[in-house]
Amino acid sequence: MSNVPLTIIAITAAKPGKEAALGAAQEKLVAETLIEDGCLRYELHQSLDDGRVRVFVESWASEQQWRAHMEGAPMQRFQASGVGEYFADFALHRLTKVTG
Repeated sequence: MSNVPLTIIAITAAKPGKEAALGAAQEKLVAETLIEDGCLRYELHQSLDDGRVRVFVESWASEQQWRAHMEGAPMQRFQASGVGEYFADFALHRLTKVTG
């Protein structure tokens, strides 16, 4: 694992009618994540064209710290809250790692 900074772009889409519930859960995740060790940037953006689509832009001091985030308490609470049912089964779901 490398200790170079890591940027993640994650694109998500809510099921119709679940935009507000998913958005609230995602915003709570952002607030909790911003104080995690190694988090340099954790932003949530909403599409102007489709209110169901939200994009996370994350920057981490290292891949190791991003992996710790993915296994950490805020992410586990987010996943355990049942929000998985709010995501659309949509081709937009992507996770892109950008290094350097």
